[in-house]
Amino acid sequence: MPGEYATLAPIYDSVGMAVYSTAITPKLMDFAQRMDWLGRRIVVLGCGTGGAIEYLSQYPYTITGVDSSPEMLEVARRKLDIPGLSIKWLQLDMRDTGNQIMTADMVLALNVMNELNSLRDLETVFATAQRILDSGKLFIFDMMTIQGLSPIGSSTEQVMYDDGQSVTMFSAKDYDYERQIQTINHIIFRQQKGSWNRSEARQVLRTFPVQAVASLLQRNRFNIRTILNNRLENYEPGVSHADRVIFFAEKQSA
Repeated sequence: MPGEYATLAPIYDSVGMAVYSTAITPKLMDFAQRMDWLGRRIVVLGCGTGGAIEYLSQYPYTITGVDSSPEMLEVARRKLDIPGLSIKWLQLDMRDTGNQIMTADMVLALNVMNELNSLRDLETVFATAQRILDSGKLFIFDMMTIQGLSPIGSSTEQVMYDDGQSVTMFSAKDYDYERQIQTINHIIFRQQKGSWNRSEARQVLRTFPVQAVASLLQRNRFNIRTILNNRLENYEPGVSHADRVIFFAEKQSA
């Protein structure tokens, strides 16, 4: 949804939409290193305004940020325009990065996979990660589960953010149980040049059965090292319950 993010990009950080990626990245990197991951080249798919990259940039990693929205990438570039950082920004669809990225030691995709429309789209991202990664390296991504998306679906409009000065955002959520899709409609008021301007943006989030996602990973030659819940506890498909799951998948050796 590049067009929607053209509207969201200027306020994305200030209204808290990057908080999850910013907060979870240090924990995921620590977990990966405790799993004996080693490497320097990290690709962040769907990097948005650079929430994950802000943390990664504090260390001597070679980082590539990929996003389809030029507006989101521009916010990230401005925020991380610091001499000495090794960051490459690419405006690409994460389902097909072509030959723009050669190899990596880790691929991250945080708070973005639910925006894919189908299991086929999900598999194209898995194929991209498979092609980019060196053997034995990690693909880490998270997804909201059916449990996580459906209970919070509501047609009631709520004030999601109001700083009392320059930005107010109302959001209304609706869940389609048949298609397992949550639609979030945002109405945004921003004070610019002394007047309030109104804009709208929509997010469409789809959830997939965890077991189906696991099967697709294995079909694309990944070994699932572990699946965690949002508290970084072990998650067992078909048994555990969680609003969000995190996959640690390792590319199989050739």
